[in-house]
Amino acid sequence: MHRSMVPINRSDDVSDRDDRRSPSSRHPNRRTRFQSHWRTAPMTILIGIVFTLISAVLVAIAALGLPGTWLIIAFAALIDVVELLWKGDSEPTFGWVAFAIALLLAAAAEVVEFLAGAAGAKAGGASRRGTVGALIGGFVGGIVGTFVIPIPLVGTLVGAALGAGGGALIGELTREGAGLRDTVKPATGAAAGRVAGTVVKIGFAIAIWIQLSVAAFV
Repeated sequence: MHRSMVPINRSDDVSDRDDRRSPSSRHPNRRTRFQSHWRTAPMTILIGIVFTLISAVLVAIAALGLPGTWLIIAFAALIDVVELLWKGDSEPTFGWVAFAIALLLAAAAEVVEFLAGAAGAKAGGASRRGTVGALIGGFVGGIVGTFVIPIPLVGTLVGAALGAGGGALIGELTREGAGLRDTVKPATGAAAGRVAGTVVKIGFAIAIWIQLSVAAFV
């Protein structure tokens, strides 16, 4: 009786054992993603450190009365644009949510600083002319004081306070029948309000710096 011999394909058994021993060979993309992650992680950390350090300097610039807050946001935007153009990265370092928060904070800071002197003058009993004078004087005084008194923060605060107070005083004196004594409270209120507004704006700049610095690492 003739018995047919069925050939045994040992290569299939060896291949099956190799697959069981090295599961990563069946998932090549997993290793690629792992290596890609470790190649990009150091760069992400480096970008975050550089942004945090440079933005700290820009916060100091904001304390001088210059637009440091907006420069921080512009620097973050530049990083994202470079990433999108160079790497084609669909997930940039910061993203639109971080920018939306930063822009809202920056806009609020500008409004608070601009209106603080007028609010102080109004609280001191200033008329419309005194309030407008405090607005204009505080803005001009902050710029002039930054350059005339080259002391960080001090020059800006002194200039803004004197400008707001002087503007309120001049505005009140233009009213018919107003005397110098009538301008003391509005001028003092305008000066105090402007100083408070500048300090609050610096606080906003610090908040934006922290918020974007955290976003750079997350």
